[in-house]
Amino acid sequence: MKYQLPYCLLFSTLLLSACGGSGSSDNSKVEPTISIVPETKVTLQISTTEKQVFSNEGDALPVVFEGTWSASNLGSNSVYVQVLDEGGDNIKTAISASLQGDSFTLHSTINHTLEVGDYTSTVSLVACKDSSCNSLYDNSNVSIDVQINVKPVPEWQTHQVNAAHDGYVPIWLNNYEFEKLWEWERGPSSEPIGGINSPVAGNGEVYVSTDVYFGDAAVIALDELTGEERWRVSFGNMPSLNPPAINSDTLFVSTSGHEDTKVWAIERAEGKLKFQANYSSQWGNYLAPTVYDDVVYQTGGYYGGYTYAFSNDTGSEEWSQSQGTSWGMDTPAVDNEHVYVHNGNALSILDKSSGELISSINDPFGNTDYDYHGSPVIGSRNNVLAFSGGTSSGRASSNVEHYASRVISNFDIENSEYLWSSEFTYKTFFATSNGVVYAGKNDPVALDAIDENTGEILWSWVAPSTEDTSFHRNVVVTKNLLFVSTNAHVYAIDLDSKEPVWSYDEPGMISISDNRILFLAPGFRESDGRLLAFDLRSK
Repeated sequence: MKYQLPYCLLFSTLLLSACGGSGSSDNSKVEPTISIVPETKVTLQISTTEKQVFSNEGDALPVVFEGTWSASNLGSNSVYVQVLDEGGDNIKTAISASLQGDSFTLHSTINHTLEVGDYTSTVSLVACKDSSCNSLYDNSNVSIDVQINVKPVPEWQTHQVNAAHDGYVPIWLNNYEFEKLWEWERGPSSEPIGGINSPVAGNGEVYVSTDVYFGDAAVIALDELTGEERWRVSFGNMPSLNPPAINSDTLFVSTSGHEDTKVWAIERAEGKLKFQANYSSQWGNYLAPTVYDDVVYQTGGYYGGYTYAFSNDTGSEEWSQSQGTSWGMDTPAVDNEHVYVHNGNALSILDKSSGELISSINDPFGNTDYDYHGSPVIGSRNNVLAFSGGTSSGRASSNVEHYASRVISNFDIENSEYLWSSEFTYKTFFATSNGVVYAGKNDPVALDAIDENTGEILWSWVAPSTEDTSFHRNVVVTKNLLFVSTNAHVYAIDLDSKEPVWSYDEPGMISISDNRILFLAPGFRESDGRLLAFDLRSK
């Protein structure tokens, strides 16, 4: 038999007395009471409606969005924030973790495939109910306009990158699995050095010169992605061949040794000789020339001490100055107004147009022993940093590392004053960026980050392997990583965490092209004649 529950039992939660449950005989109708869940509302607030991002081509540069949020009737629900480029893909879509507290920080990146130029994106931030943002909180959107300026990455033109010799390459690297692309080796040679000089690179090519002592001197252009030879210029038997330098269309390299002392200009496109310009030297070796605007600057002199300025178009001598440089293994630093040279004992400031000596600042820790083995480095506060004193490598070579460690001195250019010298002595060609100087020392062994303004050590890094007993060669710094060589490895160190994110088990000279290819010339003290290439590009 089928039973049916009374109406009053079926709806007892909604009716107060429809069945006379209170014992009353009142038969008046009672309306049901319905429970309504309040709507959840999430509000996002951002502090600005505009953001500017300055990037370089190929950067997957981080972009951070910050703000506050509030919610009503949230209960146990979660809130996530999504950033979305409404008009395209200039800013990558990203979703935050579940929000805590009353503020949020959302990390995204710009699109690393953006070409050089200016871009504008309207970016939306919206509150989500789940970590995949499949369901949104209604009316939670806020917008921000993002202006993106993408600049080209400069070529590696000369000693320590550029005319400032600051060792700074303005790129952001987010892929730390640096793939080895190829390995190239200089051919057999009967001369005693057998190595290569520090290379330069740009526009898809890397350029190496053979380091010789009365041997077969040559400059070779290699494809930076394959290592295949594109062209070669041979100079025959030369006392010495020094490292090359480049501008947008020309390679410059000097030979030295009495009547063979010349600056050679070679067209980069096909390796054709453009001109040769004579200057003076006995048996000196030099770092790469420095190119700035339409002039190439070369140190030299029969007894040292000279700086020469040549037209980079015709090779005609613009001026020469007989004060300020050492016996050799040096190169000038150049900016819009001045040329800077150091002879080990003093920093000399020359007028860029005429070569006239403007002032000379004594270096209290200086000496004029041997070659200089270095260059002035233009800082960020109208200052110039430089190694104090000269040193020797013990070889008639333009690639072999010097013996001595030296203090780094800092000079005020505007007032022609000495400012400070470092507490310790350093071995590596140092780099500087954002007011910090990075240099490797060997007593005690550590890489130091030095405040450019005060000379104080901000932090130090010690290599993780017991095989790493000393620092050598050069330091290169990018926007977020620092590259350095020990006697056993090359390391990439994250500037934020101060931890290594990549290493390779050979030491050597480091350079990085405008296309984000890292070149390593192996050998912690002198080149073994090889060149290795690693891909640093974003994926």
